[in-house]
Amino acid sequence: MRTPLFVVALAGSLLITPAAAQAVPCAVTDVMIKASAAWVTKGTDLKANNWSNANFHTGNIAQVRTTGISNHKTWPWVKANNFLLPVDPANPYAPDPQASGEAYLAVSFFHPEPEVLQPLRDNLRAQAKTGRFDHWKSPDALTMSLPSFTEVAVRDLDQDLLDYSFKSYRDLKKRTFSEVTGLWSRNVQTNGWAVQGLAKAIQMLPKDNPYRADYAKTLRKSAQTLRYLQRHDGFWGATGKDSAATAMITYAFAAGINAGVLDRDTYLPHVQRGWQALQTALDADGLLGWTAARNSWQPASAGDSAGFAVGSFLIAGQQLVPLTPGC
Repeated sequence: MRTPLFVVALAGSLLITPAAAQAVPCAVTDVMIKASAAWVTKGTDLKANNWSNANFHTGNIAQVRTTGISNHKTWPWVKANNFLLPVDPANPYAPDPQASGEAYLAVSFFHPEPEVLQPLRDNLRAQAKTGRFDHWKSPDALTMSLPSFTEVAVRDLDQDLLDYSFKSYRDLKKRTFSEVTGLWSRNVQTNGWAVQGLAKAIQMLPKDNPYRADYAKTLRKSAQTLRYLQRHDGFWGATGKDSAATAMITYAFAAGINAGVLDRDTYLPHVQRGWQALQTALDADGLLGWTAARNSWQPASAGDSAGFAVGSFLIAGQQLVPLTPGC
């Protein structure tokens, strides 16, 4: 018998349980706190309602729920957005604006008022009613959109939303995924976006859900190739080292281990090497550098930082905590 969706409505998400939201003596959590504080202090364009800030704030809430320490920046950002998605009227179902919805879902753990999620719910349901499954043009959509669809479907027991997002994933996969190599089109960071989103959806769904099994199968196929693309210094990157790609893939591997869909003995060494590499990308204040622009082939430099990469760093740290002795 399948587990009802509501049983896992938040327990299986990328966010840990409330009981764990206590400060713990752990090198992983210490650096998470430092990195999030550095970004909200030294980062750029912090007020914009966009996908990069949304990815940061999703990670920021993960950091709060993991460490019990808050920088009190996410809720003001959400309120300033009036809980709205930054939708372009000419393209109302583009996936990037739905990344803000994932941040609103994350913050709603602390602020469960219905109005926080209403614009997101309205947008997702309107998209599903179009009956079109080709709104996702790039594998990035698996991070930008799939987690919001999946979590709203699980919370609301909305099988139609779950079906719609799975069909959208299948349509995207047919166009951009190689069954031969296990890789998504474009470059390593693009694959990071893809596996990060799949890992999030896997954690949100019941273990006996058939869509979870499909997402897990695809994640495993990608992981089998991506582990061989890790550089000798622990980074992944399209042209040189890229903290964004590294954080995303490190998160996906760690989350896959924690969800029981990736083999711990095989993938934990890659997680540990990725996390160690990311420590070398932090400056003295904890600001994460070496971040390549989104899906870019241009090499990154030590001074290149972005909110979306910090967000992925934070969720990677969260998943590393249960895999790290003493944490």
